[in-house]
Amino acid sequence: MIRLNGFFEVKEGVSEAQVKALSDELVEKSLKDAGNHGYDLFHSTTRPNVYMFCETWENDELLDKHSNSEHFTRLVPQIEALTKDGLHLERFDK
Repeated sequence: MIRLNGFFEVKEGVSEAQVKALSDELVEKSLKDAGNHGYDLFHSTTRPNVYMFCETWENDELLDKHSNSEHFTRLVPQIEALTKDGLHLERFDK
């Protein structure tokens, strides 16, 4: 199992609605990808401009397939455009 936690801080002036519009679609479509065991977006309660994706994948092959999917390659750059410094990923293997 692979756990990815992706952290990002949105730019000043970016609304939660903007983040949710893109993120909700990414979560919904990613949950349907083969090998996905969980995909969620969390909003920090201590730092209002910070969000975190938590996703769990069965193996590298299926994670790579997800990373090259239409929804991922279309939505992630749009989400990153709302951030101060892009997405910062932490990977954990079980």
